Amino acid sequence: MDHKILIIDDLEIMRTMLSGIAKEFGEVVTAATGKDGLIAALEHKPTLILLDVVLPDIDGFKVCEALKKDYRTQDIPVVLVTGMEKDEDAESKGLTMGAADYILKPIKVPVVRARIQTQLTLAEKSKALEEANKELTHLAMTDALTGCFNRRYFMNAADMELSRMKRHGYPVVVAMIDVDHFKRINDQYGHEVGDEVLSVVAKCCDETVRYEDTLGRLGGEEFAVLLPVADAEGAYGVLERLRQTVSDLTFPNVPDLRVTVSIGIAELTGEDMSIDAGIKRADEAMYKAKKAGRNKVEIA
Repeated sequence: MDHKILIIDDLEIMRTMLSGIAKEFGEVVTAATGKDGLIAALEHKPTLILLDVVLPDIDGFKVCEALKKDYRTQDIPVVLVTGMEKDEDAESKGLTMGAADYILKPIKVPVVRARIQTQLTLAEKSKALEEANKELTHLAMTDALTGCFNRRYFMNAADMELSRMKRHGYPVVVAMIDVDHFKRINDQYGHEVGDEVLSVVAKCCDETVRYEDTLGRLGGEEFAVLLPVADAEGAYGVLERLRQTVSDLTFPNVPDLRVTVSIGIAELTGEDMSIDAGIKRADEAMYKAKKAGRNKVEIA
């Protein structure tokens, strides 16, 4: 992790001394006033801020408070640098404002180095935890094979969209998409090719539907698309284009393989208590498409 440390102090000698220590840990940026320090924090997005309490324009406590109130800088740890060791309220005031630690003047190099190291280590651990949480969230909502949203996420998102539809009165369509003869593909070409088919079809779906649409894999060879602010006729055009695109797919490693999908469309209604009702109608329309010869789009 590349570190950048912002030092806010009005005394040039202090900026020089602190910079000499801080540069051991990464890039150093300095500011001589509270105002310039706030601007520098936004511009440089430092990993850590060393902030003098006594500044010529805005005192360090108020600068710290401003940093912690701004969502863009609130997570940056602030270490206050002060000579107010006789003021018993100074430390508690700074910590109340959101400061992470204190350095007392006259500064001691080993102490400053240790304080900086501690805060940077905590920042690294916090960043790693944040990244891990993002990854866990991603894994919890996506299908590992295709990268689509998984069934749980899709159903929750669809129910939320249904609620918004009822409040605002705009149309919403749900479509069921099923890969035709998928069992035959697995049996004839093997599961590795079957997985490739699902991945390629999912990618094709993702590239064909609109940005505002939600695509999910409900299980096996079955996908679903939620199309807000679209009626059945409008959604038909999007899904017919998807059907045609899938039927034109080629697989270089399996030249004789041809893949098609059958699609059923259902428009949600104010009487639907959950997305399940709409999915059932779309599913019935999809089976109607299969009975009609497959590689078709049917409206419920």
